Amino acid sequence: MSHEPVRLAALGAQHGHMPGKLRWLRDLDSIDLAGVYEPNATVRQTNETEPNAAGVPYVPHIDTILRDTSIQGIVIGGAELENPAYARRALQVRKHVLMEKACGWTHAHVDELTGLAERDGLLFQMGFNHRLRPHFRRVLDMAAAGDFGEVYRIRAHMCGAYEPESISPSYFKGGVFYNLGPHALDLTMAVLGVPTTVHPFLRTERFTDAAFVDNATVVLEYPTAIATIEISCLETEQQRPRSFEVYGSKAQAIVSPWSPVGDRSASVAIHTGGVETGEAGWHVHGAVGDAHFLADINEFVDCIRGDRQPRFDYAHDRAVHHTLMDICGESDFPEQSV
Repeated sequence: MSHEPVRLAALGAQHGHMPGKLRWLRDLDSIDLAGVYEPNATVRQTNETEPNAAGVPYVPHIDTILRDTSIQGIVIGGAELENPAYARRALQVRKHVLMEKACGWTHAHVDELTGLAERDGLLFQMGFNHRLRPHFRRVLDMAAAGDFGEVYRIRAHMCGAYEPESISPSYFKGGVFYNLGPHALDLTMAVLGVPTTVHPFLRTERFTDAAFVDNATVVLEYPTAIATIEISCLETEQQRPRSFEVYGSKAQAIVSPWSPVGDRSASVAIHTGGVETGEAGWHVHGAVGDAHFLADINEFVDCIRGDRQPRFDYAHDRAVHHTLMDICGESDFPEQSV
């Protein structure tokens, strides 16, 4: 196992998560950042005003990165219409990929991209940044160990802020669910797997002129369980209400809030011991060592080095995206060339 810095690069820097990722690409001793390709000058200038993203080395030509054989992995973080093309080009030159969600806007996108990676034995890690955070990882570890017993219900609630000027009638089908829903869908399916049936309720309450889905509830049916995912951009405050709840025959868990907000730290409350323990069965666990996007980057580096195996495989990420498309429907947009 080598502990030399892993040489990485980034294609695109427009995605909202990229300033947080650029921080770690720039600052971690385990990474040698070869360069960031972002053709939009306004995006580059804006990122330079962000403490997390300032000072990264931009390169003027994409081939500077694609032809550099010393670069082992590429983080994909451009505009949503660009990212499938960025990922394809990286995989075609045999680079490991960490791709921002979602994995395109058709069923074919995820099959093609994960297929390219799987064929050549390359990492294809989706940027669902919550699933590796310590409080969520505790829940997923419990599920994997069978500590919940038979899980019969999951409830996920996630909201986000969207200003009217950012809403466009040309956005992807599913609106806010396409944008935020993949996070909750990823977590739910990590516990319960692929649903047998999806029942989407995709409503437009406020952004009627743009016909933008701003209030969504999706019900996922399983043979012995049911899951509900609630996603909206209408709440007056978006961080404190976020929750992820798992209910089983032996234990239950409530993650809330997902991230620190006000006087509350990110945490998970876990109840064990059955009905007999009552309120005494609850124990709250903090998110020690949590820092946004750090776990994603560390796993990408460790997997490239061979120090560990990816926690989530091609099949899981394919299934999440196919389920997202079943919920939202495919959008009819051409890819933006890169």
